[in-house]
Amino acid sequence: MKTLPGPTKMMLGNVLISSIYPLAVDVGLAAGGDPWVFQFGALSGKFTATVLYLLLLHPELLQRDVAALVLRRAFGWLAWWRYADDPVESERQRRSAVGILASTYSHFSIVFFVLSIQFVDTAVATIIVGAFPALFVLVMGRQDRAIGRGDRYRRLTLVDVAALGLAFGGMGAVTWGGAGGVNLEGSLSRTLLGVGLAAAITTGGVLTAKSFRWGIEMAAETGDRGPRPESAMVIIAYGVGNLLALPLLAGAATVSGWRMSTTGFVTAVLCGLLIMLPGNALFIRANLFTEQLSVNNLVYVQTVFSLLWLWLFTTIEVGNPTLVLVGAVVVIVANVLSGGVGDWIVGKAKYPR
Repeated sequence: MKTLPGPTKMMLGNVLISSIYPLAVDVGLAAGGDPWVFQFGALSGKFTATVLYLLLLHPELLQRDVAALVLRRAFGWLAWWRYADDPVESERQRRSAVGILASTYSHFSIVFFVLSIQFVDTAVATIIVGAFPALFVLVMGRQDRAIGRGDRYRRLTLVDVAALGLAFGGMGAVTWGGAGGVNLEGSLSRTLLGVGLAAAITTGGVLTAKSFRWGIEMAAETGDRGPRPESAMVIIAYGVGNLLALPLLAGAATVSGWRMSTTGFVTAVLCGLLIMLPGNALFIRANLFTEQLSVNNLVYVQTVFSLLWLWLFTTIEVGNPTLVLVGAVVVIVANVLSGGVGDWIVGKAKYPR
């Protein structure tokens, strides 16, 4: 009996877990809470989960030489002048700075999604979270040539690119079909939604890929420590960015007055602990284990599940069920065309089980 490839299972796990995020945001802000406070709570929970994850699953990080390397790569770039006379180390610290600042921005920019829910329906806002895989795949496929041997991933083909575009279109149909009669006529709503979408695409595409590269390069410097050191190092890249984003969010929350009920804040913390970090870890591992970046097309299925949870547990109504169904079918077809699921169907999958 055939089983799904390992990376596909991981990405599907990410999809199922992360699809709960819009519902958590909707519940957390239901009593008129402040989006900045909600995101501060969510990232606090995620940072706590990150520390626990690394300590429990990657004890090799406690070795003195590895810990020293991690600290130097994570924070050494703050004293960049110390490496001015060493071109090689200076270049490494520059890439560290790019990776960490990219991760910091990615944690901060998700607030645009939370803010947009104040003005448009959660179903419409989910497109902001789910828009990034196409650009992420293209950037990772290009910079793969600059990482190590340059053969981590199978080269992208026109079919891969077409499947990415098809999956994105299907996700858009699902989102719009679920939105129903949401009013986007207000200039503030349109502007906020546009800025949030642009931030999400940039973050999830270019900047997430930069964080990946930094983590992979740092793992190469540690040597063979643990069964999969790259996973730990990429998560560290996101974790440091998470840490640096917390004071920014705390400052914004202070300016707005820290409006949030106890229930809303607890929901936010649990969101970080039980949704954001587990989903993030599975996404990272799926991309580290796979040969085909097109496995990221599965992320577009997340929108379908997000809409389902919102429909079941909130007052949202599906505006156009036919459009939602057509969009879901398009997403599935795109995944088959992209090869990840298609190779499994015809028995050609080569991924670790």
